[in-house]
Amino acid sequence: MKRTHFLMMFILIISLCTCVSLSTTDLAKDPVISLDSVELTRVAFTGADGLCKITVENPYPVAIPFPRIEWELFIADVALTTGAIESETVIKAKNAAIVDVPFHVDYADLYNTIASVKDASKNGAKETGFNIVMTAAFNLPVLGEKKLPFEVEGKTPLLQAPRFSGMALSIGKIDFTGVTLNCSFDVENPNAFELPFPNIDWDYSVDNNSFAKGGVERAAPLAAHSVSPVAIHVDVKYADMYESFQTSLAANEADGVLSLASSLAAIPAFAGETLSYNLEGKLPLLKTPSIRFTGITVRNVNIFEGLLAGNSKIDFTIGFEIENKNSFAIHLDSLAYTLAVNGSEWMTGGTPNKTEVNANQKVVIPINATITVFPLIREIGALVASRKANVPYVCEGGVTITSDLPGLEPFVAPFNVSGVTRF
Repeated sequence: MKRTHFLMMFILIISLCTCVSLSTTDLAKDPVISLDSVELTRVAFTGADGLCKITVENPYPVAIPFPRIEWELFIADVALTTGAIESETVIKAKNAAIVDVPFHVDYADLYNTIASVKDASKNGAKETGFNIVMTAAFNLPVLGEKKLPFEVEGKTPLLQAPRFSGMALSIGKIDFTGVTLNCSFDVENPNAFELPFPNIDWDYSVDNNSFAKGGVERAAPLAAHSVSPVAIHVDVKYADMYESFQTSLAANEADGVLSLASSLAAIPAFAGETLSYNLEGKLPLLKTPSIRFTGITVRNVNIFEGLLAGNSKIDFTIGFEIENKNSFAIHLDSLAYTLAVNGSEWMTGGTPNKTEVNANQKVVIPINATITVFPLIREIGALVASRKANVPYVCEGGVTITSDLPGLEPFVAPFNVSGVTRF
């Protein structure tokens, strides 16, 4: 009876004030709330912004106050953010108003709050569902407060961490002084938005001993859905390595590991996490061939007999012993030398003949030489006349070494040996 009484009074008041006929059927209706659209307006590595548009319809033949709309964002049944929308405007009679409900998903908050969502992103999930639960509270004349619930569903992309791929470690250059290792890999951004390029630290260790360190820094961000190639070059000098720590000089190779580590501190949702990868491979340890001057053997001396003819000469043989301490064969492409005897340069020469030295073997290369000694006749004559038992000599030069070992570049092994020989 009371409700009917109030309704009749409301109808009478409205009719007197607006001259509008308002029936009990009109009063029995509720305002209508419907979804107009829901979309993401901005997505970045920090979070996603969205906009939900809802339509509020006034079924009455009179204007009504704009409702207070309270909303709450849920992901995986966990409430993340709330908000409220109020306006002092009115919704005209038999009219509708579109209401914008903005919302924000903070990835750091989301991942710190809901571990299952973070785990899903690490396992490759690209999006997750969300619910926006709303309540529209109308303060209607006579009828008082009326609350209408409404719910919106949608999808928001998940943030995925950058990752390494396409790892490769190879020998770029090698000789008997050291190795240059080339490491190449890609930094992938699987997201539909750009990410800060992560700082990457690398550490190359030999036989579990850290040998060389470095880093990769770039100012440009990782573009959306991009693959950015990265190259690292590691120079290993054998002398430095042997000086830094004990590695078996007799070994033919050592265990090498290139460790990559990248802090994700620039991405708040992954703060405290590190992207890491290890590349393992064998480091070849090349041994510089040893070169030993084995001495001078005089085969023929024709000094005084050739004075009148002007062709005084000495025929002799000089010997070089080449030892290959490696597990692969080497080729001696050429050998050049300068020989000084008793402080005077006697000759400069070499051999263009190629000689192969098998793995862990040694060979002796004899070089037959003849010199005309007329300019040195006094000195040689004095040596012969004095019959000195031992004569000092110095032989220096270099041997050009090549090999079929992949990556090995031609290398000139120098030598400088001295001693005494019988003349």
